[in-house]
Amino acid sequence: MPREIEAGVQMKLYTLTKRRLAMVFVMFMSFFIISVTAGLAAPDVIYTDSHNVKLIKNEYGSLVLSVNTSPILTPLNQQLWLLATPVLVNKDSNDTVDIAVTPQINFFHVDSEGHEQSELSGPPLSHRRQLTCTSEKCDSLLLLHLGYINHSEYKVTVKLDNTEEVTDLFESITLEFKTYKSAFTQVEIWFRTVFLALTFIFTIWYTRSLKPYHWDDWSIEQKWVMILLPLLLLYNNPLFPLAFIVASFAPFMVDGIFQATFLATLLLYYLCIYHSIREVKRSFVRFYLPKILLVCLIWLIAVVLSTWQAVNERTDPTYNYRVDTVNFMGLKVVLFVLAALYTLFLFYLFITAFIELRNVAYFGLRLRFAAVYMVVIFSVSLAILILRFGTQILDESFVSEISTRYGSAAEFLSLYGLMNFSLYAMAYVYSPSKNALSESRFPDNPAVSMLNESDSESDSDILYGRSKDEKIDYSVNFMGNLDSD
Repeated sequence: MPREIEAGVQMKLYTLTKRRLAMVFVMFMSFFIISVTAGLAAPDVIYTDSHNVKLIKNEYGSLVLSVNTSPILTPLNQQLWLLATPVLVNKDSNDTVDIAVTPQINFFHVDSEGHEQSELSGPPLSHRRQLTCTSEKCDSLLLLHLGYINHSEYKVTVKLDNTEEVTDLFESITLEFKTYKSAFTQVEIWFRTVFLALTFIFTIWYTRSLKPYHWDDWSIEQKWVMILLPLLLLYNNPLFPLAFIVASFAPFMVDGIFQATFLATLLLYYLCIYHSIREVKRSFVRFYLPKILLVCLIWLIAVVLSTWQAVNERTDPTYNYRVDTVNFMGLKVVLFVLAALYTLFLFYLFITAFIELRNVAYFGLRLRFAAVYMVVIFSVSLAILILRFGTQILDESFVSEISTRYGSAAEFLSLYGLMNFSLYAMAYVYSPSKNALSESRFPDNPAVSMLNESDSESDSDILYGRSKDEKIDYSVNFMGNLDSD
């Protein structure tokens, strides 16, 4: 039974020789490496202001860490963290100590006249925390996180009630204010703007190149790139500068939603591509709905995890996932299960498509091109994830800590460069070829396209894996099928 073939606008992929197609990949990798190199030369991400504080009892017998003033801040510092790391009295002990502490935190901002104004409308904030100490060091406690900077200076007072246990174990506590360096924020704004402008240019060019053709004649790859390019604009986030103008957590939350939306759509794209390339009839319920449900669940959990803390911190800046471990771990387990299901589903579609189509002219080429960029994107993303978190990705609170942010400008630019440059390469390769208008009815049919090629063997013949005799055979069979219909 002959394979049913979908008509579509002939892609530039069909007309590129092996050498030119390799040049596209080389260009993509070159720009990606340039972006990573630029990140390595950029300023560090985090500025740390440390204070070693002696433990002092007040008249009520509680330990009070003396008032600490944050560094002078601007909106370009984006966020502020306060971490506490106890210093052990006996560092020679090999024992592991677990101690429950309940820090009470009061914090103020300093106005333009130097007066202190409380940031709290009620009593000091307090959450029970579990602290683990080994012979080498103690865990750091995240005491406070401000999702946006509303004032230029903050002062913090920390009080501990379990006096005897703390004084027996710790000789002092190191308090660290951490914030983004304004120099890094400027780099982030500039590169986001550059990527945004480039994406806008590619979107306009790609749209104009397909304007002469009806949507129904577009190939499945061309349709998906047309969906991904506008979402890439959201990934680069034209609203990002508002975060430094509006004193609110909303711009940062919107940025997270934009990124999750683009990445979820990219996941859906790969599922659809490897399935649709071997199936022309695609009903919504049977073909699209299962894939959309799976990816939407992943998107929903990712958005909830990214916004959960931001929403709670509006009223309680000391909120942390460690105080809500059960609910957080439940969502995290569901996310890992869904990610495993997605991986198995994608692997099944990928292997099935290659078994059926790897030796079919042009179809095998489409599969190989999509596979190369998928492997590059997934490999680089996984490498960044492993290098950044290691085994901490399985920790119950890794999402809530400062470590989830970019560790360096190189990480930021590698991720953004990877997503942008890979989609630019896809837009170029999937754009219509020069003779697409004359073959707008059957360009996605390899037989008809091959009838218009010369009889001589060329680089394209080698690239597509077909000899001249095989091409003519396939074409005659297909034209015979058309006549019989």
